[in-house]
Amino acid sequence: MKNPKPAAIIASVIGLTLALSGITLVVRLTGTNGIAVHFYYLPIIYAAVMFGDYGAILVAMVAALACSSWMPAAIGPDEVVPQPLRDVLLRAGMFLVIALAASRAAYELRRRVTEAYTLYDVARSVTSTLRLRQVLDLITQHAASVMNAKASSIRLLNEETDELELVAATGLSEQYWEKGPVSVSTSTLDQQVMNGEAEQIYDVRADPRFQYPEAAREAGLTSVLTVPLETKEKVLGVVRVYSRTKRRFPRREVALLTAFAHQASVAIENARLYEDIRRNYYQTVRALTRAIEAKDSATYTHSERVTQLADELAQEVGMSEDQRELLRFGSILHDVGKIGLEAQYEETPEFGSEEGQAFYRMHPLIGRTILAPITFLESILPVVLCHHEHWDASGFPEGLSDDDIPYQARLLSICDAYDRLRNPRTPDQSPLAPKEAVEQVVDEAGSRFDPTLVAAFRRVMKANHYGPSGDADSEHQEPLPEPIIEDD
Repeated sequence: MKNPKPAAIIASVIGLTLALSGITLVVRLTGTNGIAVHFYYLPIIYAAVMFGDYGAILVAMVAALACSSWMPAAIGPDEVVPQPLRDVLLRAGMFLVIALAASRAAYELRRRVTEAYTLYDVARSVTSTLRLRQVLDLITQHAASVMNAKASSIRLLNEETDELELVAATGLSEQYWEKGPVSVSTSTLDQQVMNGEAEQIYDVRADPRFQYPEAAREAGLTSVLTVPLETKEKVLGVVRVYSRTKRRFPRREVALLTAFAHQASVAIENARLYEDIRRNYYQTVRALTRAIEAKDSATYTHSERVTQLADELAQEVGMSEDQRELLRFGSILHDVGKIGLEAQYEETPEFGSEEGQAFYRMHPLIGRTILAPITFLESILPVVLCHHEHWDASGFPEGLSDDDIPYQARLLSICDAYDRLRNPRTPDQSPLAPKEAVEQVVDEAGSRFDPTLVAAFRRVMKANHYGPSGDADSEHQEPLPEPIIEDD
């Protein structure tokens, strides 16, 4: 739960002052033996909720002073009855007890609300994203925060090496996390945890079950709680929290960390299922494109080569992993529309007949139509449709120009053109060497291609010795031509 804002604090202080003043006035008129004196409990409880122990104690002391010995016990028709000292002391003690009890209850309520909200936040993240690293980082951060620990980590078992490999961590330096391998076979602690038991160490610097006591001492760590990260079938790894002070982790904290571990296991299972589905989708797509391209040896594996190069170029320009994944699907499927063309029109030369050009220019539209019913591939339709658009509006099918062409389509068109130069579509065309193909792409920067992307393409080619497969002779390299980037 968040701390109150300054405006809320000021309003609360003013409200408490007015409440205490009003209650004191009423008690002064009726005496401390009357029921009005019990109204002091209300501002005390409110202060406990808003400000914790210190605020509650302060208000309790003010209330005790407000109705101390100067306040009459009762006011009769003929006399004022003074308070006995024991009543004053007993009331002050009662106010303090109420203050502390209310403060403790408010703290426990806040803690439970925080834990519930944190688990909800983690569960929401698990169900809203399939990026495993992002979810596991969130879990370690929340676990350390909610359990008031110095650090937290998640390690997954590598069954081949028998090591618990770090996949997410927070709170300590890289030097500590890289202190050395954590092997199950040499760690009694981790052997017990991998058997499904939660284990805690009161002092890692003195307990032989902890593998790196010296590193823990340098990092200022003392107590550690470790729980298994398990699914229905097996234990996948461990989740730990580290404390600077010596502490016994109560049962509720063990249960809380176990809940975090459960959320981590759900995230891992979801990510693995998604990866299997994604891989199956991609392999199906690859099979489809190979079937289309297998009819012509000149185009066979063209889409795979273009996909590889497009992914490298996407990485060079800083595309996110999500965007790169969509681009890979768009690249592998960019020519799927050719399945709807007659064989004689599939690879029409650039200066072929008008009839051939008309049919050839239909394949982006056919490709979009084929893929449109597949919801999973909806995001790549602009790539398939626009990969033959040109920067100067001379392309097809819609004659788009400049930034009107989708960014990923602009990137793909460069890679597609390069591979066509390296692997011509028709027997009457000679394949260009990598350097010559790059030169031709650079020459068309600002006319056919996005000049900024061509500059990035040139950097990728230079890093790869003119080709993604290192197919140029690196001993006789010449400087690559600089792309022409026109000012706006």
